[in-house]
Amino acid sequence: MREETVVMYESPEAASIQTVTGWVAADGRFWGNDEHMARYCGSTHRHCAKNPDHPIHETRGWCRACQAEGDATKFAAMPRRSWGGEPITHYDGDRYFFDEESLLDWIVEHEIDLANLKLVFCTPNYPSEIDPSDHFCDDLPEDGEINDDQLLAAFELLNEMIRKCPPLSWSPGNEAVELPPAFIDKVARERLEALA
Repeated sequence: MREETVVMYESPEAASIQTVTGWVAADGRFWGNDEHMARYCGSTHRHCAKNPDHPIHETRGWCRACQAEGDATKFAAMPRRSWGGEPITHYDGDRYFFDEESLLDWIVEHEIDLANLKLVFCTPNYPSEIDPSDHFCDDLPEDGEINDDQLLAAFELLNEMIRKCPPLSWSPGNEAVELPPAFIDKVARERLEALA
């Protein structure tokens, strides 16, 4: 058996003064040889890594110009279909529309340019069914099962109601909205009436 070496707190072997070289951030944090992390930690702004012509941005953020370019590319690549009144949302916002009237009012009221309008169809968010074994996992013994038939029947009834439940909310989908010509004409008429 190996004998453990005893090093006393007061002994010179326990610690010594050393000169250390490395990168130190503006806040005094030592990063050793990691120049990138020292600069990242000590800076507030930086140039865009992808395009130096873009404006500077916060170090802990992202380049807004690159974000806008990426969003535009992603939106342009989306499949398109004509809108028939389904729930839709603004691609880079949090405004949702569930009928023609609310979309029409928003476009006219905010003087939205239809050429720059980016709308996507929504996907529904349904409630998830509840597995009683998952729900009671902290209360059951390891590898234990629920043996109460009434409790299992209650969960089955609850899950049946959950399956019949309408969407709880909506999320942006991956299909771009093509506004029908009749709706575009209606927008033009509303704008003319607003000017009169």
